[in-house]
Amino acid sequence: MGIKFFSIFVLFFAISSVFLFYKKSKTLVFRHIGDSAPLMEFRDITSYNITFNGIDAILKAKIVKRYKTRDELYNIFTIKQDKNTEERLWADKGILRNSILRLIGNVKYKDALNRTLLSDTVVYNIKKDILSSNTAFVSKYNNSTAKGSSFVYYLKLKKLYAKNIKAKIYMEK
Repeated sequence: MGIKFFSIFVLFFAISSVFLFYKKSKTLVFRHIGDSAPLMEFRDITSYNITFNGIDAILKAKIVKRYKTRDELYNIFTIKQDKNTEERLWADKGILRNSILRLIGNVKYKDALNRTLLSDTVVYNIKKDILSSNTAFVSKYNNSTAKGSSFVYYLKLKKLYAKNIKAKIYMEK
C-alpha cells in the first residue's frame, strides 16, 4: 500500500513539474509612477487642529489626494478661531506643499467683522499667517468695496496692502 501511494505521488509530481516547466512564468514588475498618480485619496474629510485651548482650526474638503510631494484638496472650507476672532476660507481647489497652500478658483476669505476678500488665486503661507495674490481681487467691508490688481494681507495684524485700488467707501454721518 505504501509503495503504491509513493509511486502515485512521484508520478503526480513528475507530471506537475513538466506542466510548470513549460508554463510561461509571470513576474511582478514595479514601475516608478512618479508624481502623476496619488499615493492616497480621501473623500469627505474633516481635519481638526487641537491645542491645549481646544479646537482652533477645522478643515473640510470633498476630495483630498496625497502625492509624494504635495496634497491636493478640492472644495475646501476652513475655519480658524482664537480668543479674538474667527476666520473662514473657501476655495474650489488647493495645493499644499511645504506649509504653503495655493488656493485656486472662487477663493473667499471672511473674518468675524465681516471683512471679505474675493479672488481667483490666493497663496496662504500657513506658518507666517499671510494671504497674498497677484491676481485681481475685491475687498468688502460693510457697504464699502475696493478692487485692486494684487494684495498682501497679514492675518495677525489685520493689515491689507494692495496695488492699483479703486474703492467706494461709505461712511456713517
